[in-house]
Amino acid sequence: MKKTLAALFGSILILSACSDSSEEPASEENGTEEAAEENTAETAGENQGGNSDIASSELIDNAVANSEGISNYVAQQSLNITGADDESTIRTIMTFGGQNEFKLSVNDNGNIVTHYIVEGGHFMYADNEIVETEETVDIKGSDYETIVASLENYPEGEVSELEEGYAITINVKDTSALSGLADEETLKQLEAADSVNGTIQLYFDAEYTFTGSELTADVDSGGEQLAIHSTVDYTNIDDVEMIEKPRDMPEE
Repeated sequence: MKKTLAALFGSILILSACSDSSEEPASEENGTEEAAEENTAETAGENQGGNSDIASSELIDNAVANSEGISNYVAQQSLNITGADDESTIRTIMTFGGQNEFKLSVNDNGNIVTHYIVEGGHFMYADNEIVETEETVDIKGSDYETIVASLENYPEGEVSELEEGYAITINVKDTSALSGLADEETLKQLEAADSVNGTIQLYFDAEYTFTGSELTADVDSGGEQLAIHSTVDYTNIDDVEMIEKPRDMPEE
């Protein structure tokens, strides 16, 4: 199966419209990414409790209510695709500040670039240099409130109680389970897969705040098999006053 198809499956969880994307040193970015992966792993490991009395629709309704008015947060995303001969990992960290500022760092198999949207200007940091660019970064639909509202498009799932919250588990046996999560063009590409088998998990804390999601799937297309693991962790919700910026960023 082509990597593009696998990436489309993995991107189902990335509930934002941002395109490609650092001044922070690579070691700092990697440390943050590793922490996010550990957080997702710990959450999944905690998913050993019994079923909950709360329905998935009620849990999502509460999460939507909790998201009202929230505009700043950090989203750490990871997409890993493993085939018979190679493996690819893309990690992104999006930070929405409380002063209408935005930062997007992308680590594409070790190649790191960071974008900053500050006071209407778009700056890009790469190769130890900060430059202003005319390129656009589409962040429409990336605010936390819109992201949480989109959970209503997910199929009904089974709710489990975790040590510190809840998880909704959705079984994915074919692309029909994804019909409400992607546009028509993307769905047509996803349907090129011969088979798909996996699960989507949506995570919430004890107060019903949405904290992340995880997709694990095996996809077969044209005799080629790929394992996909995609995670998104939301942290610092409504607690980011401003983003960190390079010292040499030009003043507006």
